[in-house]
Amino acid sequence: MTEPSGPHRRIADTIRPAMLEGLHGATLHGSDGAQHIAAWVDWIAEAVTVHVVQPIADERDAFADRVDTLSHVAQNHKKAYSAAAQDVQRLEARVAELEAEVEQLREASSDSPGS
Repeated sequence: MTEPSGPHRRIADTIRPAMLEGLHGATLHGSDGAQHIAAWVDWIAEAVTVHVVQPIADERDAFADRVDTLSHVAQNHKKAYSAAAQDVQRLEARVAELEAEVEQLREASSDSPGS
C-alpha cells in the first residue's frame, strides 16, 4: 500500500487520536451507535473544514484580493498611459506650431529691408 499524501496524513493525524479516545467503549450498533457515529461524522467534517478547507478558502480569497488589486492598478496604469499618450500628441502638435511660427518670424526678419 502506498504512503498517504501530506494532506491525507495531516487529516488522519488530526482525527485519529480523538476518534480512538472518543470511541473507546462506545456502543456502535443500534440507536446509541447511530448517535455516536453521527456525532463523530459531524466532528470529522468540522475538523476537515477547519484544518483543510478553510485554509484553502482563505488562501483563495487572499489570492482573489491580490488579483483584484493588481487588475485595478493595471486599469489605472492603462488610463494614465492613454492620457499621457494624448498629452504627448497634443504637445508634439503644439511644438510643430511653435516651430512653424519661429520659422515664419525668421523668414519675416530676413525679408525685412534693414537686414
